Amino acid sequence: MIAVDMDGTFLSPQMTYDRDHFQRLYAKMKAEKILFVVASGNQYYQLKGFFEPFADELTFVTENGAFIKDKTELQVTCFPEGCRPLILDYLKSNPQLQAVVCTPHMAYILKGDPFAQMISNYYFRMKEVNDFNEVTEPLIKVNINFPREQTDHQVLTLNTLMPKELVAVSSGHGSLDLIQKGYNKAYGLKVLMDKYNIQPDELLAFGDGGNDIEMLRLAKYSYAMENATENVKAVAHYRAPSNQDNGVLRVIETYLL
Repeated sequence: MIAVDMDGTFLSPQMTYDRDHFQRLYAKMKAEKILFVVASGNQYYQLKGFFEPFADELTFVTENGAFIKDKTELQVTCFPEGCRPLILDYLKSNPQLQAVVCTPHMAYILKGDPFAQMISNYYFRMKEVNDFNEVTEPLIKVNINFPREQTDHQVLTLNTLMPKELVAVSSGHGSLDLIQKGYNKAYGLKVLMDKYNIQPDELLAFGDGGNDIEMLRLAKYSYAMENATENVKAVAHYRAPSNQDNGVLRVIETYLL
């Protein structure tokens, strides 16, 4: 199995990748029965667009492990309903935070938020609401964005205030995700590994941010990108060239030669 984070890892800073190079490598992966997994905090409906026309062949661990799409099968993990009031009250009390409330098949943002245009690059299914209390579906993730230098403070604050069932993790880009504790990218990969009888020493994983740490700890062949945060580099066994330098595909190619 090969698992890749997207932003800051597989994708360049321009949100692109070498499609011809990937398609050549993907053909080799299929021939050798290697499962390619997109493991991201982003929305499935955004991520699949990067891999048309063969997205339906791929496996996705999205929303930081809460949404697992394996060809025709789908597994979704939702927040305990008892957590909803505290989360929504916190967002209402802190309107300066730019938040996206995520449900299995839709993301929600406050109407008139100037952040909407930028965040729509990451959430292809998104609606505006006047108040987050209008969201009636179960929650699977809350994304909060702020100036990059506030990352450590915001993660600490959320982990102090939120119920014990939830945890805040950083993406490393001035953004954090509030997710259910224990349901991260590593959890999603373990579900797939159990299904396909894959061991940690058969897992190659790439990441750059705090929400990749559990996934990298799981994999024997774990790579932190050259542009990764220091805490990510500390847990990975190996280093890959930066996302600007096509690092993921360059490393994968060395395994497929």
